[in-house]
Amino acid sequence: MHKVTDIPDHQQSYFNRKIEIKDDVILDSNGYAEDIMMEWEREIMRDGAAIVSHNQGDILNVGFGMGIVDSYIEEHRPRTHWIIEGHPDVQRKMIADGWLQKPHVRCIFKPWQEVIYNLPKFDGIYFDTWDDDQSDFDRNVHNILKEDGRFCFFNNPDQSPRYRQESDFYILEKHSDVLGKELNITFQHQKIETDIPEGLDYWASTTKDYHHPICIRK
Repeated sequence: MHKVTDIPDHQQSYFNRKIEIKDDVILDSNGYAEDIMMEWEREIMRDGAAIVSHNQGDILNVGFGMGIVDSYIEEHRPRTHWIIEGHPDVQRKMIADGWLQKPHVRCIFKPWQEVIYNLPKFDGIYFDTWDDDQSDFDRNVHNILKEDGRFCFFNNPDQSPRYRQESDFYILEKHSDVLGKELNITFQHQKIETDIPEGLDYWASTTKDYHHPICIRK
């Protein structure tokens, strides 16, 4: 098993910063919105939720953000729905919105690095955090996926969908000695219909082809 390192300094810095959660965007303390979450991503979250909710079983989402993917997961009526969220402002919003009152939902208010070795196995896992190093999670995800379970994540094309797709495919197959042996990896294409704002640092407004990674536990 690959042991997760400490929480990266840049991620801890994000947890320590004040953020503002609006209906259509999350802003950090400097008013910088693009890299956290935006409403236009809703289509991607909808289809990602469907991928991990394939059998209405036990689902884990890492990174609540605006709650878009978790709201879509709820529409699939999962047996259990686990949410890991490390930012205090997001946690307070989740409490205010009643997520802790849902009997089948379990909210874990810690960074995923602190709990990954104490989690049960899931039928589906979605991963979308901010200012994080996903590689350690990728190396360990097979340990918390049930047989035939699905792992999917936000596949940011970085203004070059083909490069990013191939890059993530490489990470998932080659980043650890066991991941490629444990997961079958494919991509599901999606054409984005929503207008994407111009001037984003993390996404070109003309990029309308998206590839959902679907990683299935053998």
